[in-house]
Amino acid sequence: MKFFQRAKFFFGQGFDDYIQRFLNGDDVSDLDHPGQMDSRAAMKYTAVFACVRVLAEALAGTPVMLYRKKENGDRETRNDLAIYDILHNQPNEEMSPFNFKETCMVSLNLGGNSVSQKLVNKYGDLVGLYPYEWSKVTITRDLATNRLVYKIRDGTKQLELSRDQVFHVAGMSMDGVVGLSPIEYVSSAIRLGLSYERFGINFYKNGANSSGVIEYPGALADTAYERLKKDFAKSYQGLANTGKPIILEGGAKFSQLSIKPADAQLIENKKFQLEDVARIYRVPLHLIQNLDRATFSNIEQQSLEFVMYTMLPWFKRWEENINMQLLTPLERRAGFYIEFKIDSLLRGDVLSRATSYAQGRQWGWLSVNDIRKLENMTPIANGDIYMQPLNFAEAGQTPSTEDSVSPNALAEDTYKMINERR
Repeated sequence: MKFFQRAKFFFGQGFDDYIQRFLNGDDVSDLDHPGQMDSRAAMKYTAVFACVRVLAEALAGTPVMLYRKKENGDRETRNDLAIYDILHNQPNEEMSPFNFKETCMVSLNLGGNSVSQKLVNKYGDLVGLYPYEWSKVTITRDLATNRLVYKIRDGTKQLELSRDQVFHVAGMSMDGVVGLSPIEYVSSAIRLGLSYERFGINFYKNGANSSGVIEYPGALADTAYERLKKDFAKSYQGLANTGKPIILEGGAKFSQLSIKPADAQLIENKKFQLEDVARIYRVPLHLIQNLDRATFSNIEQQSLEFVMYTMLPWFKRWEENINMQLLTPLERRAGFYIEFKIDSLLRGDVLSRATSYAQGRQWGWLSVNDIRKLENMTPIANGDIYMQPLNFAEAGQTPSTEDSVSPNALAEDTYKMINERR
């Protein structure tokens, strides 16, 4: 409480009232209507903004590949379906593929759902996708047909679409149809974080945090108190007046104070709220610029876990919805399917990759061109040859006496090849 008592003088009765409301928690309800949390209000909290941005950009920056599975089990990369052009080149006339996926992910992480209108030509073929803010969409069920109806409000206009006219990706859901809104279910944590940020702004906006306490021998009359407060604010508060000597009269004594938010555990509480939001979105703290417990050795592992445990469910959710909603039954029966190419997100450091490639080359399941392809390098002549370990042969056969290449030499050669590209 000493922190708040010291702050009273510099901000007057108005700030005194605010402190009381802050301690009572009344200011939290002022951020929005009780029981509700608007997406735009939630994005004003830096922790929410950072988590949503990390998730949206991670998915938007991952290539979406179109494959066709052959009868022998192999697969080939294809680009001859409309969905490939939509997701790789132009989802609509106003957005790039990155912007489209990013917008959909923002909607998913704020409202729990992403709804895009399917754009079709006169033949009914899919030619594009246009996303809408989740706050503008209402999903109902037609009791007569038992089919979902999507009502989209755009200003004074309202668009009504059926289930087969939209591309709908739902987040975690209780009914399997409409996703749960994270900011609605955890609005209390977001409100508390916004409350701490608002308090910090209100405390520091006058720049009086480096001052002290003025003590008078007796009680001050109301007129004298108001005059002193006005003169002090004019002459000593604000960044422009920082460092000015304070002139006092009437036996007043000025005691220098070191008022820090840490005295009231403001910083610690703000960090806890940041961790709380990161826990909700399952985002490692180092990805939202909190490096308190990060080390050189654990950041890479945490980044890989972020891909495996946070992004992989999102990739699967997108892949299955794209395959179900944007590919025709005929295309699916022909073996076509969409998949995110997450190899680059799972790659380790150069030395670890070189060791892994060397093992694959040594044991015969990677060729030179396989390795070069994984490193986005062009193939070379005779690079498709696979090696066989010297001591591996069929039973009863005499092993070859030719010298074999040691694993250490393979790792060293692979490491050099990768660094030449760098």
